Amino acid sequence: MIESTARARLVPYHKRKLVLIYAVMRHFAADLRAAGWTVDYRAEADDYPAELAAHVERFRPRAVRFMEQSEFGRSDRYRAAVEALGVPVEITPHTGFLSTAAEFDRLAGTADKRVTMETFYRVMRRKTGILMDGAEPAGGAWNYDAENRERPRAGLRFADPPRFAPDAITQSAIDFVTRTFPDHPGTIGEFSLAVTRRDALVLLEHFVRERLDTFGPYQDAMVRGNREMSHSLLSAALNTGLLGPLEIVERAELAYRSGEARLASVEGFVRQIIGWREFVWRVYWKRMPEYRERNALGATVPLPAFYWSGDTDMACLAETLGAVRETAYAHHIQRLMILGNFALIAGLEPQAVNDWFWAMFIDGYDWVMVPNVIGMTLHADGGYVGTKPYAASAAYINRMSDYCRGCRYDRNDAAGADACPFNALYWDFVARNEARFAPNVRMRMIVRNWQGRPAPVKAAIRARAGEIVRRLRANERL
Repeated sequence: MIESTARARLVPYHKRKLVLIYAVMRHFAADLRAAGWTVDYRAEADDYPAELAAHVERFRPRAVRFMEQSEFGRSDRYRAAVEALGVPVEITPHTGFLSTAAEFDRLAGTADKRVTMETFYRVMRRKTGILMDGAEPAGGAWNYDAENRERPRAGLRFADPPRFAPDAITQSAIDFVTRTFPDHPGTIGEFSLAVTRRDALVLLEHFVRERLDTFGPYQDAMVRGNREMSHSLLSAALNTGLLGPLEIVERAELAYRSGEARLASVEGFVRQIIGWREFVWRVYWKRMPEYRERNALGATVPLPAFYWSGDTDMACLAETLGAVRETAYAHHIQRLMILGNFALIAGLEPQAVNDWFWAMFIDGYDWVMVPNVIGMTLHADGGYVGTKPYAASAAYINRMSDYCRGCRYDRNDAAGADACPFNALYWDFVARNEARFAPNVRMRMIVRNWQGRPAPVKAAIRARAGEIVRRLRANERL
């Protein structure tokens, strides 16, 4: 096992994310040793190839076996590095996913047509038997989204997730990151994440017993000062291999079958794990490497500095970016409809946005972010992942959060000097993509709304949007 500091500098990863990865690695090595394995652990190393060569020279292995890498191109590079040392290589399938490339390809057919997540999700439900009653979905429906869109209300509270105090191994990882990556963004803070298999199982059980039932209704809600809401917080443990996808959804299904959690909540959660997560994994491997470079909407605005600093008067962005800086976490609606929505309607350059998400999120890896950011969030793939862009004005943010209260910007105005930037940018986004979106059945009404407005109103909105974009390009404070 090699800790490559060069790999940790590939992008400026959040300090908290680096602590998580190194703490998980070091605990796993300790667990392997306790189980009787010999572990050659090369801590705080810089050059991966040099350490690999030193390992081969010392141990003279007959062969090297490693798991298929999650990042495109890595398996080939590792194979080449090992074989260059005169050692044969065996690559085993990735153990963190339930689907196969063949299952995805069967849906795409010989014409390589677009595969919808919903279609793929049903294949995975049937394959795993999760939430199935024979050949039919539990409750008679595949999707219970309509029951999972409650707005936040005053006094809304959820059970606090468990926290795990750092032991000596985790503290060593904290010290390493503090010393080695002082210029990386974010803060480590009071580190309390699950870094062992035992911790991860505690986190899973707590979520199922205390938070799963309320996950569904409020999964799209956003509340100031309530960063976790009722979300599972399991993605980091899942993506570092501390938990497997099947054991997670089996435990969630048991909660439904035993009456611990409502079906709508369980189905919504199961869809995230064996639906969306498996789907983006397959999209990534089907479409890379060209998919990462897509920019179908021609977005060219540089990523503004406030994405790194959180320094903005837009309350929704300040709240969300503050949480990301402190914890390397924000839940999926904050990612999609606050951070991603702004990037989409402002026309931020897709690859810069993707790399920021990759660097800053505790659960973010290349395979996670490319389909989620390039595809779903920024619609830069031209509609392969989603049939419509996830663009919204301040009206949506006000409906699903309490962020607009007390914000210095006017959520009801689109053209004035104090108008919420989301409003002008939203309508400017519709206007500049009018020809593209007019034939889209899911965007047609919005385009017609824009087209029906008086010319002076449209001119004022676009002028306001132009001023905002000018300030973004100049890195002026918003």
